Parts: sequence; structure tokens; C-alpha cells
Amino acid sequence: MGTDMLIPQLGVPVVEGELPDGWWGAYDADTHTITLLPKLAYIQWNSTLYHELGHAYYRHEGNCVKQERQASVWAARRLIKASDFIDANRLYHSTQEVAHYLSVMPEDVDTYISTLSPAEIVLMQQLIGKEYAC
Repeated sequence: MGTDMLIPQLGVPVVEGELPDGWWGAYDADTHTITLLPKLAYIQWNSTLYHELGHAYYRHEGNCVKQERQASVWAARRLIKASDFIDANRLYHSTQEVAHYLSVMPEDVDTYISTLSPAEIVLMQQLIGKEYAC
């Protein structure tokens, strides 16, 4: 589901604004608003938006490792389709190349891989035709 449907479904406004150093985006639970850093490259913007939408989906308050992981998993599973992941891995060998092909951040690829079940890993290895270190 694209952001054009997710944003209204979640009822979360998305605005651009200043953020603490090193942050590309933030979800504010009090206002149920996502703020993105202005002038991000498309892939950074999209990846960050999906991550923050994950926080909005779960209505996270505060900041902890568990919530960051949950938002990252939510984002990766929506940004990357299994069939596209398989196609990318048939063509490319590095996480960077796969991420570029999928128009996502390398961290999204790593997160996606980390969520695969043992059965999914075996199936993907068979479909891709190579071992994928997970």
C-alpha cells in the first residue's frame, strides 16, 4: 500500500521541519504528526516516512530500541515486496546494489532479511539460486 493511501488511513499529517542533528524524521505521539527533514533525497525521504508511519501505526510514545525495531520492521515489510527482493537478488550481490534496485535504504534490506522465517529463507534461496547470508 502506497503512502497516498497509508497517510489518510492512519490520519497522520506529514510536515517538513527542523529536527535534532542526525534525525531525518520524527513521530510526535501527542499531536499524531510526522515531521521530515527538508531536502532529503527521495530514497531517504521515503524510507524515513515509512519508518515514521510505523511509529504512527503503533502509536508509539517515547523512544526505545524495541519501538525503533518495530517501526523499522513495519516499514521494511511495506517497502519491499518479496517478488522484487527475489528479482533484485538474482541480479545483484551486495546489499547496496539490492537496495538501489529496490529504491530503499540498505538498512531496509537488512531489516527485511532479518524478518524472514527459516522457511522463507529456504524458499528465497531456492528461487534466487544462491545462498543469502541472513
